[in-house]
Amino acid sequence: MSVISHFKALSQIPHCSSQADGMKAYLIEKAGEYGYEALDDRAGNILCRKNGAVITLQSHYDMVCIGKAPVLKFEERDGWLYAKDSTLGADNGIGMAMMLSLMEEGAVADMLFTADEEIGLLGARALALPLKTSFLLNLDSEDEGVVTIGCAGGVDIIVSLPIVSKSRVLFCYEIEKSGFAGGHSGVDIDKNIPNAIKELAALLDSFEDMFLISFEGGERRNSIAKHAVAVVGFEQERTIAGAKPLGRRDVEAVEPGLVPMLHAFAHGVRSFNRKLNTVQTSINLAIVEQNEKEFRIHLSARSMDRDELLQLQKETIAYFENFGGSVKTEGFYAPWEPESGAFVKEVIRISHKVLGSAEAGAIHAGLECGIIKEKFPHMEMASLGPTIRYPHSTRECVDLASVDRIFSVVKKICEHYYNG
Repeated sequence: MSVISHFKALSQIPHCSSQADGMKAYLIEKAGEYGYEALDDRAGNILCRKNGAVITLQSHYDMVCIGKAPVLKFEERDGWLYAKDSTLGADNGIGMAMMLSLMEEGAVADMLFTADEEIGLLGARALALPLKTSFLLNLDSEDEGVVTIGCAGGVDIIVSLPIVSKSRVLFCYEIEKSGFAGGHSGVDIDKNIPNAIKELAALLDSFEDMFLISFEGGERRNSIAKHAVAVVGFEQERTIAGAKPLGRRDVEAVEPGLVPMLHAFAHGVRSFNRKLNTVQTSINLAIVEQNEKEFRIHLSARSMDRDELLQLQKETIAYFENFGGSVKTEGFYAPWEPESGAFVKEVIRISHKVLGSAEAGAIHAGLECGIIKEKFPHMEMASLGPTIRYPHSTRECVDLASVDRIFSVVKKICEHYYNG
């Protein structure tokens, strides 16, 4: 089967993060069919081993599910593959498909499929499998011709803001911001994609004499918010363009604070790394949730530098605490420091030979290499992949010709290290 045929077969198996048991079973079944020994651990990671392997290929087997996913209907336009009204799952399904294609051909390489990458790199964090090769090639990069040698670290920040409310009789309106493009909170953070939470907060903050009743927005911590909606009230009837009138109601109006706090928060790029030609530090205002007791705000911070990441975490905690919030952090992982050893040079050489050009680069997103490197410091690592655009959004697409070219690169790398 071709890589794309494998990818389409994989796409018929639901594998949203934390809901990928069917995919795990499928991969283990295929490993046996193709003559690999399959090992798994409690975190759901799968290692498919082949005698004589000196290189491990690695992809994660969960996907971000937005829109109609995991039910996927494919559309091909101008050489690009999309999924209708949903994420495509090319991140990281194409990497998985390449690994399965090589396994079907009997490639002498170990294959590591990791679990729940999209919800905090959970599989890599809890990895308890015996990686014995000297080299690891991650297949989760998204720019053809760029051999990734480093990535951002990250931390999730969760704010709880207590709700203090007062009963009032108000003319109420539902105001919505939706239809935004969305995107990956790391690799797309510098593309000037509007954040629905920020857009709604800016609009609400412009109203005088407004009372907030509810506010919710965002989809995933690692996605730029596409949708946000609020219910607000006024003592006098108002005409608000695009708002849905709800009539005069008895409501619990929230004490002011949330809207100006969200409006003033500096979402997006904080600094740029000219040497690596990528964003250095950023933060994504990802989700606002509400229950009877509190608003809960989720943010995802990233940096190519550990000290800057820690400083951003500290500043963000102080910002929200000044508004009366309580703040906790979770899922901290350090950046993957750029590598420049013999393995990286060989991957670049082979990539250049096949593609005509190749260069080293870094990515402002979390790859599992950094976490795996901490567990297996002897391994030399690099990452590559085909051109994928707008992951973590319903615009996600993959360049089909790029898939074929990158598969040729990966195949030659495996052959080089087996024959070498």
